[in-house]
Amino acid sequence: MNTYKVLQHPTKKLKAVKTGFAWLAIPFVTCLPVFPMWFLFRGLWKIFIAYILTILILASIDYELYGYLGFFNFSTADGLQIIIIIAETVILTLPAFKGNEWTLTNLTDQGYKVSYSVQASSKKEALELAQNKNIG
Repeated sequence: MNTYKVLQHPTKKLKAVKTGFAWLAIPFVTCLPVFPMWFLFRGLWKIFIAYILTILILASIDYELYGYLGFFNFSTADGLQIIIIIAETVILTLPAFKGNEWTLTNLTDQGYKVSYSVQASSKKEALELAQNKNIG
């Protein structure tokens, strides 16, 4: 069972956002070339653009450090390379930890208000439970 926050809008239908870890936002699960699409499906355009720019900057740093077919080698890495690989790991996993929170913030910016928190096994079930409580 997951916890979902159910959001209500004066003119639109209810929406539910899972709290916690966003598994589909992990680049290793969703394949890196397709990974930024997760932001678009959630309507997070500003974060999508910032993330694409960040990935391009990281890729250019990697190219400068390792060359076209180069790779990171722990045994020969210096301090700067280790710091960069840690920063890249944090940046690539950040959406998994903050993605649902960003979605919730985006919806509240659109006029939605958190009206209920419910334990459910799916988003559909969370919406049904909220409607049964006469929220919508």
